[in-house]
Amino acid sequence: MNGKQRMALQSKQWLVDALVTLMQRGEAVTDISITEIVQTADLSRKTFYRAFKTKDDLIDYLCRQLTDDYFESLKRATRGQTPISFETTMQHFFTFWWQQKDLVRLLIRQGLFDRLNGVWQRDAVDKYRQFPAPWHAAGTDREVNYIMAFALGGFTNVLRLWLAQDHPESPEQVQKVALAGFGQLAQSIGRSN
Repeated sequence: MNGKQRMALQSKQWLVDALVTLMQRGEAVTDISITEIVQTADLSRKTFYRAFKTKDDLIDYLCRQLTDDYFESLKRATRGQTPISFETTMQHFFTFWWQQKDLVRLLIRQGLFDRLNGVWQRDAVDKYRQFPAPWHAAGTDREVNYIMAFALGGFTNVLRLWLAQDHPESPEQVQKVALAGFGQLAQSIGRSN
């Protein structure tokens, strides 16, 4: 990566940080203008429009950063583990998002959690294929997309319910409850066949 590319990447990060700062101050994301974002980032509007077409693109970039960071941390945490267990993956899911809870809670308050979920879903099939696990279902991209929509929807709805609480349980506690529920679901599916 050359100096120009590094600077462009840094500018994007400053714009993301500025948006988050403005939302943390209590401003509704719908009321935050591009002018406010660039002033907070101490950048020009021209720099903003070189990086993003719209404020929505900036929000999607923030959401993609979060989901990419999660996926990369999951790959690091499970490197060398064969097979990768569902429990290990689940433990990492809750631990990672607990560490990001302030930002996730901010997205929930701002009505942006569904954007995070949408960005995650768009990239899910590619990430699913890069992360082989014995409990992953095989199939066409379309089939895997349905499976991921089901699984990811469950996980992200648990995430939203968990972190939207004033006093959320620990990652270990919510994982225990979720594992018990998934176990019951798996047993009921097994009995219905």
